[in-house]
Amino acid sequence: MEYKLSEIENKRIWGRCSSLDDCTTLFWTGSGIEVNVSAGYLYADIESTFGTLELWIDVFVDDARIMHFPLQEGRHRYQLMRGFDKSHVTNVRIARSTQSMMEECASVIKIFSFDTDGEFLPVKKRKYSLEFIGDSITSGEGAYALSREEWIPTVFDSVNSYAYMTAKKLDADYSILSQSGQGVYASWDGSTECSLPKVYPYVCAAQISEDAKKLGCMDSWDFSNNEKDAIIINLGTNDGGAMKLDKWSKDEFLQQFKTCGNHFLKSVRESNPKAKIIWAYGMLGNEMEEYICEIIDTYNAENDDNVIYLRLPDCSGIHVGARLHPDPEGHRIAAEVLSDCLMKSM
Repeated sequence: MEYKLSEIENKRIWGRCSSLDDCTTLFWTGSGIEVNVSAGYLYADIESTFGTLELWIDVFVDDARIMHFPLQEGRHRYQLMRGFDKSHVTNVRIARSTQSMMEECASVIKIFSFDTDGEFLPVKKRKYSLEFIGDSITSGEGAYALSREEWIPTVFDSVNSYAYMTAKKLDADYSILSQSGQGVYASWDGSTECSLPKVYPYVCAAQISEDAKKLGCMDSWDFSNNEKDAIIINLGTNDGGAMKLDKWSKDEFLQQFKTCGNHFLKSVRESNPKAKIIWAYGMLGNEMEEYICEIIDTYNAENDDNVIYLRLPDCSGIHVGARLHPDPEGHRIAAEVLSDCLMKSM
C-alpha cells in the first residue's frame, strides 16, 4: 500500500528540509527521512533534479548503511527492503550524501511516498541533536573513491565524514550545512559572497535557482522548533587560502575575517540560545587558528563565555584521500577528538 509522506505520522526528518503537501525536499548533506516499519518490503518514490552533478543517497537499515548510489534523474521507484520478517521492526533512513551543489540549475531530492505491506511505528528519539557548519571537509569531499582527483560527486561521502561518525558515537541526529570552498568571510578563490554565515538563517540559501526557491530554500529556518544541543563550526580552511590572494592585504583580510567571525557567533547564539558552540578546526592545517581563537576570545568577553575552540588532528600528508582531503581514517580520528569534547561539555 502506498502512503504519502503527509499521511505518515511516525517519521523523523533529518536536516534542514522543506515539506510541501506532496513531498519533502532534501537540500543538504545528510538530510533525509527516518521511519520504523514492521514490513516485508518497502519502496520509496523519489525524484532527483540536477544538471551535470548527479546526486547520491545512502540507505540505512537498523543504523547500518546498506546502499550508497547515485539517483537517476527524474522520478523513480526505489527498493529499500524486500523479504524482511514482518514480525521484526526495521529502522530505515534515507539520507542525501551529496552536498548542495549551488552551481546547478537545481540540486534537490524530493521524497514523495513509501510503498509497504506493513505499518509505520514510532521512531525513537536520539540522545542528542547536533548541527555541523563547514566546508568540503564537513561535506565528506575526498572520503570516497580515494584515488580520484576529479571534482565530481563520486568523491563525496557523508558517512565517511567526521560529522556522521561523531553523531553515531553520541547517538545523535544531526543537521549539516556545508559547502566546498566556502569560508567565514571568503571562499578559496576570494569571493566574499560564498560564505556559510550568509546562508545560515535560511533553509538552504546556498541554492539560488528559481526551482529551488519555489521549494522553500530561501525560507527562514525555524530554529525554535529545531533546538540543538551543540553547534559545531568547522570553518576557516578556505579563508586561509583566500588570505594569500593579491586582491587584499593580509591585515585588511584579517580585519574582515575577525569581524565576520564575531558576527557569525552572535547569529548562531541568537538562533540557538541553549546550545553549546564549538569551533573545531585544523584537519587541513591550522594557519587560521590564532585568528579563530581571537574571534572566540572577543566573543566570550563581550557575550556569554560559552564558545570553545577545539583543534582537530591535522590530516595533511598523513590521512589523505581524494583531492588532498582527509581520508576516512582521518575523519575517524577527528570524530574521536570531537565526540570526547562534546561528551564532556554537553
